[in-house]
Amino acid sequence: FFGLLQAERMAGVAFDISNHLTWKPWQYLAFGGVVLGGLEVLSFAVNHLDLVFRGRIPKGGKPLEVLSKTDKLYIAFNKATTTFFTYHVVKLAWNSGHIAWALKDVSLLNTVGSFVAFHVVYDFFYMWFHRILHLRALYPYVHKHHHRQVVPFRGNLDAVNVHPFEFVVGEYLHLLSIYLVPSHAITVGAFIVLGGLMASLNHTRFDARLDGIYQVRYHDIHHRIPTVNYGQYVMLWDRIFGSYKPSISNADGPADGSF
Repeated sequence: FFGLLQAERMAGVAFDISNHLTWKPWQYLAFGGVVLGGLEVLSFAVNHLDLVFRGRIPKGGKPLEVLSKTDKLYIAFNKATTTFFTYHVVKLAWNSGHIAWALKDVSLLNTVGSFVAFHVVYDFFYMWFHRILHLRALYPYVHKHHHRQVVPFRGNLDAVNVHPFEFVVGEYLHLLSIYLVPSHAITVGAFIVLGGLMASLNHTRFDARLDGIYQVRYHDIHHRIPTVNYGQYVMLWDRIFGSYKPSISNADGPADGSF
């Protein structure tokens, strides 16, 4: 998709990706179809990674087996919202002066360096946002819905089964990170796609890990003990601010999603 946009930019095609008012009806449908179709592909792929991740995280409680009408409504709304978020990501990348598009401008700094910086910046803001959602005065009204699932297993479905306010803020923190960190368009695409992959994996039983950087187990522990491991992708800021918990034992009690 990013390649198509770059080709249109170079060829001077009369298509302004940054102004949806210039789009034709089929372009709205095509864009929405690509985004929503991509979500379904991601959801299917994540739940069929048995051959890649053979290890399983033990269940520490009883999972939420049946989705309620509210769950289904939130999931549908949040998936639909992803189309708007994706459009704003493309628009920012298209118009930003600090995001390169030409292949000749690819460098180690604006790919690997920016990719690392994206995650450091994003998780700084997300970690604090997540902590705020756990304040006792606010928790029952927003984040408690997500913690009804104390043993995530559905992948993307459990990941996006959150209050719409939480979902929108969490998604647009990616946009803030992209705005703050100079990069290449390829890096932006990788950040969004791999972010969706990791967030979905965080809500499976797969013991996926990149030791010292990322582990599904960290977020699973958060669902069991909600006062630790607030980061989405990396535990850097949890380590710094004292809320990092790398493992769990029977002494920690059963998973119930409570404080």
